[in-house]
Amino acid sequence: MARKPSERSSSETKPVSLNITPYLDIVTSIMLFMMVTSTGLVQIGVINVNAPRYADPMDSGSMQQDQDQKDQEKKLNLTVGITYKGLFIAGVGGVLGADAGGDEGDNKGTKPTIPLLTGDPACQDALAKGVPPPASCYDYSRLTMEMVRIKNQFPKESKIIIYAQPDVPYDILVKVMDATRQDSSGRALFFDVILSPEIA
Repeated sequence: MARKPSERSSSETKPVSLNITPYLDIVTSIMLFMMVTSTGLVQIGVINVNAPRYADPMDSGSMQQDQDQKDQEKKLNLTVGITYKGLFIAGVGGVLGADAGGDEGDNKGTKPTIPLLTGDPACQDALAKGVPPPASCYDYSRLTMEMVRIKNQFPKESKIIIYAQPDVPYDILVKVMDATRQDSSGRALFFDVILSPEIA
């Protein structure tokens, strides 16, 4: 006598245990292989960046020592400012290559030491609108040349203060740090970076 379909399905069904251990072994091996091989392709850069230091106003002894050190050693206080109009380079003597005339609407009354490259229409448009320009609008090679010239005058100095206007893309800040760290021959310039708070 033939069995009903419901009886056939219940009698023929057997529990099946799925062994996924070989699949997990393969996935684990592939992940380990990818992690080991990818570390050789990634270059990790270390940038020496110091936060601004603040002295305790109640500690008069340390303030006196700091004043004595400042009197003994002339500081350059090299500063590079990243603005929407270009790069400002300043030191103890003021802004390098500053023009006191300035443009209309320039609240600083000075032109940047290294103005934006205006060959690209995108750079001209950003300059006209007063918005952050693309990274390609800054003259990094000229910045390195200025750093070499300053380093020749202050060979023992290694500190540099870098600040930027709000909304300046991070990759511009990194490229400025790269341009001030060393020249094309690998000579160390100003590698001890202090990031200053952004300016308005």
